[in-house]
Amino acid sequence: MKLKDIGEHEFIRRSLSKYLGHNIFYDIYTEDGFTYKIDGFQLSYFFSFMDYYDIGWKAVTATVSDIITSGSKPRIILSSIGVNSEMEDKQLEAIFYGIINAAEYYEVKYVGGDLNNSEKNGWIDIAGIGKKLCDAKNNPEEGDIIIISDEIGFTSEVFISYLNNFNIPIHEISKLRVKHPIVNKNILNFYKEFCNYIVSSTDISDGLLISLQNLSDRLNYSILIEDFNINHSVYENLRRYGYGVNDILKYSGEEFSSLFVVKKEKAQEMLEWLYHYNFSSKILGKLGKEGENEIKYKGNKLAISGWDNFKGWY
Repeated sequence: MKLKDIGEHEFIRRSLSKYLGHNIFYDIYTEDGFTYKIDGFQLSYFFSFMDYYDIGWKAVTATVSDIITSGSKPRIILSSIGVNSEMEDKQLEAIFYGIINAAEYYEVKYVGGDLNNSEKNGWIDIAGIGKKLCDAKNNPEEGDIIIISDEIGFTSEVFISYLNNFNIPIHEISKLRVKHPIVNKNILNFYKEFCNYIVSSTDISDGLLISLQNLSDRLNYSILIEDFNINHSVYENLRRYGYGVNDILKYSGEEFSSLFVVKKEKAQEMLEWLYHYNFSSKILGKLGKEGENEIKYKGNKLAISGWDNFKGWY
């Protein structure tokens, strides 16, 4: 069967799980107090409002997002970049400039990597190593609260407009979330403050529903959704063109917001802390029944949708 028919996520569940077991549901790998992550994408992932500097910055952010969301401080990053030899040298230099600037912002050391020739569009991968600040060991329980760190929908607005030949207007903040995403480093202080009350976490990269399903599978609990925390202005803009909540969720991805599963007795205090540090956080929902790996909204099971590297949006 072809990969485009199976899909990236199903291939991981079917095939890689035979070798990695339950670890397939985790965004990062942790051992002896260190956290490891690699992430990347094709260089063809490019919009007219972006330049090659943005590619370098975005690639670093994608990797650092997982490390920070896991409760680790990024320490070292390396790159693997493949480019067509017809590329202009200034364009490649701009990618490295973006990597180096992002490394400075996230206070991580960039130590080089590998540079390759690619006959086609090329790629960029960033590997990262972090130092664990919080090793949350709380067991999940029915009623544990799920907090989302920020509003979503900004990247959906860009992707949906793209699918409509950019005939749908895009807020400037949505463009910025795609071209120059930033992970709020205060998440590390959040872990320092509330480590003993955090059960699990993940960032939102392939879409909110995919991230929620990974959490459900990881913890072996259903998830009951109360609110998706979609930005109101984005929602109203897309609604005028016939798009609703399900569309925004389907075409979401690379929000680089964080999801935290936390103990309910501290949830309100955590929200207040996040508000104080300028997060637009909200309680997304809670854990439901153990042994039920599904996402429900208003009592109805949700079909999982989002981005898949082999299938595209589904």
